[in-house]
Amino acid sequence: MNSYENSQFTRRQVLAGVIGTIGFAAAGGMPGNGMATEKSPMRIGCGTVCFRKRPFDEAVERIRRAGFEYIEPQATGPWCPHVDVWKDDPQKFRQTIQKAGFKGVSGLWSLHGAIIPNPKSVEGITQTIKWAGEAGIPVVQAGDGRKPDKMSEEDALKILRDRLGEILEVAEKCKVYLCIEPHGTFSLTADGLNKIMALSRSKWLGINYDTANVHRATYVESTAGGYSWTPFGQRQNEVATLKAVINRVVHVHVKDVIGTKCVVLGEGKVNVKDCLKVLKENGYSGVLSLETEGEFEADEGQRLIEASRQYLLKTLAEI
Repeated sequence: MNSYENSQFTRRQVLAGVIGTIGFAAAGGMPGNGMATEKSPMRIGCGTVCFRKRPFDEAVERIRRAGFEYIEPQATGPWCPHVDVWKDDPQKFRQTIQKAGFKGVSGLWSLHGAIIPNPKSVEGITQTIKWAGEAGIPVVQAGDGRKPDKMSEEDALKILRDRLGEILEVAEKCKVYLCIEPHGTFSLTADGLNKIMALSRSKWLGINYDTANVHRATYVESTAGGYSWTPFGQRQNEVATLKAVINRVVHVHVKDVIGTKCVVLGEGKVNVKDCLKVLKENGYSGVLSLETEGEFEADEGQRLIEASRQYLLKTLAEI
């Protein structure tokens, strides 16, 4: 039993809280059933980053048109400038999502989300958490980020521990979960993710598992609306890594890739199906949020998200 399971909260209790919040994130009412079925209670969502080059309203319309009932925006301008947590009205955001017909918002990628190398990370992430709380969004995602080459692992983990402490105080007050995504030096491996989780006993700290990031073992650095790939370390088995950290997973990005290119789920090199099996076997009942790098033109992206949704529906019915 790990240290988290020894605390007064279990992952199932945390996940139940997230799902309870997701149900009325947009509408302010009772939790909805989403994609829940007797066989699979997992919900299916899509990130607006799939249309990051298009206006937010268009991204919302396209994702709803494709049949998704849950949505996930980002506050990562200029990369994906769909939410500005310093300027946007969270109540107007809620109204936009409700009017579009979504059952909920699953998460929000944070401003200044690379914690270790970015001195502004505490300010950016705490502001994102406050905004998410007002907007009815239960999860905010961030990554540990890539530590500077000359910094020791011990010093990097100390910085991460101290900054997480400040951020999680705000998360607890706002009742919003901070989920670390495999997106940096430590978080791309099971051992590293568990080291991060051991830095705090707060129930508001969890994992946003990304099926592709550990598979390709790269750090994605976005600048001026573009991005670069920096391979480092060893590729990890996405299924084995998920099994090793499943007790801390409260949100999931489903993503498939061939090399650096995102593709329709099931058509790439990522073992998405077995990841879904692990989630089901361990009682995951959160959102599976489809993600790409938003590198496609709008119509091509539309075809990708529609085909990926069909893959999820079919696969969830089979496993």
